[in-house]
Amino acid sequence: MSFYDLYDQRLSAEERALVGAAGDFCRGEFNAHLLESHTQGRAYDVSWIHRWAKEGFLGLQVPRDFGGHDASFLCKVRIAQTMAEHGFAAAFAINNLQGSVTRVARSGSEKQRAEFLDGMLSGRTLCAAAMSEPDGGSDLGTLKTKAQRVDGGWLISGTKSWVTNGLIIQSANLLARVDPVGAEAGDIASFLVPLTDGPTLRREELVMPGARSFRLSCLIFQDHFVPDWCLFIQPGQALKSSMASVNAARVHVAAMCVASARAALSEAVGYAGTRQAFGKPLLGHQGFGWELAEVSLRLEAANALVLRAAIAVQAGTAALTLAAQAKKFAVDVAVWALDQCQRAMGAAGASADHRLAMLSSETRLAAFGDGTNQMLLDRIAKGLAKEYGCSPVQKEFHP
Repeated sequence: MSFYDLYDQRLSAEERALVGAAGDFCRGEFNAHLLESHTQGRAYDVSWIHRWAKEGFLGLQVPRDFGGHDASFLCKVRIAQTMAEHGFAAAFAINNLQGSVTRVARSGSEKQRAEFLDGMLSGRTLCAAAMSEPDGGSDLGTLKTKAQRVDGGWLISGTKSWVTNGLIIQSANLLARVDPVGAEAGDIASFLVPLTDGPTLRREELVMPGARSFRLSCLIFQDHFVPDWCLFIQPGQALKSSMASVNAARVHVAAMCVASARAALSEAVGYAGTRQAFGKPLLGHQGFGWELAEVSLRLEAANALVLRAAIAVQAGTAALTLAAQAKKFAVDVAVWALDQCQRAMGAAGASADHRLAMLSSETRLAAFGDGTNQMLLDRIAKGLAKEYGCSPVQKEFHP
């Protein structure tokens, strides 16, 4: 049984073919380009997004009636894992774009689909979620960006931070608090916002050394006008919808962490099987073999937890605790495993001849997206009584 068999057994034949096609895309030129770009301290070329779109992958979960594959969540996870074995940041960023296409296709109005969907499917119109703010992070209930009602539309003012792909997108799925400012969280709405840089919008790159392929930025709005039809989810419903997507994203990120760690282990084992030291391969030395054996053990445990969480998300269950557990554990395992694999390979593991340094610097950022480890532990702790509590044992009474 291969590492991903328990995922793939749950996919349709068509979905397995899509995973295979994604693997074909990622090997070869794309694989080499990601490593070269990282080594040179720059993001991968945007043209690869257009190539990915041309293969139909931005429409992965778009209904067939709109030109997509209508694939399952598990298929989305497997394709993200396939790319994450070659580069975590590219996998995270490109799949982030795919998620926006899915949301517009499934939840957008006819007008919104007419304006955006064809461009999104082809990669001409890139769209990303813009939820976090400088003071809020994953606490979406505290957001300060406001949408003021005016004739024919809304004026958006505020700052969105840590926007993945923020440097290259042409539109954003943005959360804002409708007037009056300071009202209950139920007054949060989401908007599909066309992005035209100018007096009402500017972008500031958030430079992440070693992880430029996320293309993180701030989007700063000042009375940025959007027409009425850009209202995506009504006030009072957007926060709940966004939190549901965050929950699924946690599992998605966890799955990519597992894939990057698995790629690192594979590379370290391959290197250790051929590299000679003191008359035998590195794997022939007990201390070396045990280090990588421990990596394999924790990796299998993380993979099993992620699979359980992914199945729950696909089934439509809330799985709040399970998603938090999967992301927290998978991130910890991946960061540790990548470090162990690099150490095991010595100086070669840190060199540009291998991708472990790239995977390590990129995967570390998974600890901050969709909730930090500390916030996830808090989420898990709040669910302990519900998930693991039991009825108190009734003691017999003897008068």
